[in-house]
Amino acid sequence: MARQMYTLDVAREGRWWIIDVPELGHRTQARTLGEVDEMGRDIIAGALDLPADAFDIDMRIRKPDDVVAKLQEVAELEHAALDAQARAAFERRSAARALRDVYGLSAIDTARVLGITRARVYQLLEERPRASA
Repeated sequence: MARQMYTLDVAREGRWWIIDVPELGHRTQARTLGEVDEMGRDIIAGALDLPADAFDIDMRIRKPDDVVAKLQEVAELEHAALDAQARAAFERRSAARALRDVYGLSAIDTARVLGITRARVYQLLEERPRASA
């Protein structure tokens, strides 16, 4: 049988973390996030007359709107960085292939032109572009 799950909606209010248990309509508070689990379990256990380990909890921490916006910007920047890195890798492979195929350079000369090792030149020539995620 599945254990009962209770939600802890947690938000910062002044110097306290406010903990709402929507399934029970109860509220408590904690000084630190580290105390939220214990305080949430205590209020649920007390309201239902159950041991504190007889149920599961799902803690949802509400982030301030400005932090949510910054995290969205971070995600977009990370995505753009991954795209740029993939494009750079493609162009690096293209440059190595052009030096070999169009200009007829040896692997040693290609390595010197690109400022990389000969082993890396061979890797670039063998690599195939990866499908974007």
